[in-house]
This record gives sequence, structure tokens and C-alpha cells, in this order.
Amino acid sequence: MLGYILTAEDVLGYYGEERQDIQQAIFRYGEHRETVVVMQSSILGRGRGDGPGFRSPEQLLEIARMCLDDQESPVLRNYPAFHGTVGRYSPNGGIFRRTRALVGTDMVFDIDVKTNYQEAFRQGMRITDFLDRYDVPYRVKFSGGSGPHIILPYEVFPQPLSEAKFKRVFGLISTLSEAQKVDGSFSSPTHFLRLPYSLNENTGLASLPLNREQMESFEPGMAEIQNVEVDESWFELPEDAQERMEKFFVDGLGFKKIKRKSAVEDDCSMRREE
Repeated sequence: MLGYILTAEDVLGYYGEERQDIQQAIFRYGEHRETVVVMQSSILGRGRGDGPGFRSPEQLLEIARMCLDDQESPVLRNYPAFHGTVGRYSPNGGIFRRTRALVGTDMVFDIDVKTNYQEAFRQGMRITDFLDRYDVPYRVKFSGGSGPHIILPYEVFPQPLSEAKFKRVFGLISTLSEAQKVDGSFSSPTHFLRLPYSLNENTGLASLPLNREQMESFEPGMAEIQNVEVDESWFELPEDAQERMEKFFVDGLGFKKIKRKSAVEDDCSMRREE
């Protein structure tokens, strides 16, 4: 595992007023997700981007300060980290996930290589190479630990996928890309993932968004807090994202495209050729 040591002043500076860009980016990605604050293995609180938990970008600093109040040493061994569900929920229905409708679930490929970041990124690039071959839009970020997260946001899917189809598409991409050590546990919308630009609770490195070129040349020092710059373009998706994904289902995954005429047919609109 990678990492280096930060002081409380470092952490509060990173989440503080002088880094409003960091506050805004974490808050933006956390909206409509259930969120938790993590210190190593401890979950300190639950909330969501537009409700109790973090109600505003500025509140991230308050939460970080509260997490550090019990730290006696100025040199820290664990750090406040912000995690959010891969599922996104309706803003209506109260503060709890169980009372809100699921809007969609991001598909996340996490490479489970704990001790060798170069190998983790090599395996991750097998997935991105496969997606690039079909012009599929995706996001990549460093986990802050030892490898990349490759994310297909729910907005790129032409229609919501059932749980079975979601797992099937995930499995096909993992298999056809020939990537190894892919963690399959992110298929549940309730699974938590470190939010982009959050610190990793164990390493003190940022969960840093990356473009493809940065992924190819990644070094851990890029995720040290003094080197982190917010890339607003990382949050953007092309207008034709769903059209690209629909084409990928046919050309890349071997699904048959069936003309949709009704809600019943829509549920059967993608069948993979055997």
C-alpha cells in the first residue's frame, strides 16, 4: 500500500477554505448519493449530498475538523475520507436511502491488487483499452490506495439495467478485456466508493481523477495533496454517450438490437448472440 504522513494542519488545509475547488468537487459528486465519513475502519456518520451529512461544500471542513478533534498527535496515521454509494437516489423522500427511489447505479471496475500500483494500472488499462476500442465514455480515478477505479456512470446507459443484466454486462467487460483481479463486489447500488478528491483514510493520498494520458503515466506523487488540481472536465459526459453505449452493446458485447415497441419489448431489447 502506498502513502505518506500528513499533519492535521495539512488535512484541514486540503479540505478548507483555501481549497474551495476541492470542497465543491467532492460535494458535487456526492449529491444524490448516501454518504459516509470514514476513518480507517470506522464509519463516523451517514448523510447525503443534499441532506444531513454534508449539506454544503463548506461543511466538509467542519466534518474533517470534528474527525480530528480526538487526535492527540499533530502527525496523523489515518485521515477523514468521504465515501458515497455507487447508486444514485431521488432527492425526494427523506434523508434515508430506504425512503428514496433508486435513480441509477454506476458500474465500477476496481482492480484488486493491493501491493503493486503498476500492475493494478496495467490491468485497469486492459479495461480502458477495450472500452476505447468502441469509443465508450468512462471516468477513471486513482483510489488513493493502490489502483484505479474505472467508472461507467449510470447516465451513459440507454436504459436502466436489471440486476441480472448489470452483472452480465460487468462480467462480459471484465472477461472480454482480459483484465485480471477485477473486484466484482460493486454491483450493488449500496456499495460505497471513495468520492473523487477525497483523501484515502489509510494513505493520505487523494482519490485523484485521471484522464487517459495521466492513467498511462501515473505515479503516486501525482495524488499528494500539494499536487492536486481539480479537473472540471472529468465530470462531463458527451451528449451522445447513450448512443455510444448502445452501439457498444451490439458491436462490443454481442447483444442483438431489437426495435422497441412496448414496455414489455423494452425489457427484452438486448439479447446476446450465443
